[in-house]
Amino acid sequence: MKKMIEINKIYHENNLDTMSKMPDDCIDCIITSPPYNKGFWSKNRNVNNGFKTKSRFIDYGDFNDTLKPAIYESKQRELIKECLRILKPKGSLFYNHIDILNEHNTIHPSYVYDFPVKQIIIWNRKNTPKLDKSYFYPIHEYIFWIKKSKESKPYFNRKNSTLNKSIWNMNPAVNNNHPAPFPIDLVKNCILMTTKENDLIFDPFMGSGTTAKAATELKRNYIGSELNIDYINKHIKEEQYINNQIKLF
Repeated sequence: MKKMIEINKIYHENNLDTMSKMPDDCIDCIITSPPYNKGFWSKNRNVNNGFKTKSRFIDYGDFNDTLKPAIYESKQRELIKECLRILKPKGSLFYNHIDILNEHNTIHPSYVYDFPVKQIIIWNRKNTPKLDKSYFYPIHEYIFWIKKSKESKPYFNRKNSTLNKSIWNMNPAVNNNHPAPFPIDLVKNCILMTTKENDLIFDPFMGSGTTAKAATELKRNYIGSELNIDYINKHIKEEQYINNQIKLF
């Protein structure tokens, strides 16, 4: 039987490598937002109705965000499957993703429905960097609440937050060294409503450490994976977090 790896650490490695060290049913909540593979679509995006669309390519450093769609989806399925392996029966996976709008078509992350989606939460960002005049401006993202299995019933306490409806209105994070951070209040709401103090939170795409910071502030434990060491180091240096508890392994 696998022993639990050290907690309250960010592992500088591929998330599948981190999860391979974890036993089954060990994590209370997983909160993450993978790169959206925008790089693949932005390469061929040019002019729509006479309006030049700003490229949305984001440089994630060591992560390849220009994969062919079939390869990207396969990798995301593999990721979610492994996340559910390590998730406890009453645990929750919150998986943040978007629709890709490309050449007057919508590419939806439909692969998530291969898994038991309990609910879809709409994150209303209130603004967008995509100013293509041939579309209604897309100001929302999805948070897919995925559970361990079809039969499982995740722990849930509505009383722990006033943000308890299926639309969450909050602006994107600012003043963060990561190119695509989600707001800490989004992470905190997931934690407050589906975990208890001292529970264990995992983020397979830790980025600049938002999930680790939220977990620490709310007296939970965390584990993270991140390929780009610069994101972590810059944020630790700038913020120092709480009692300097964010560690890199």
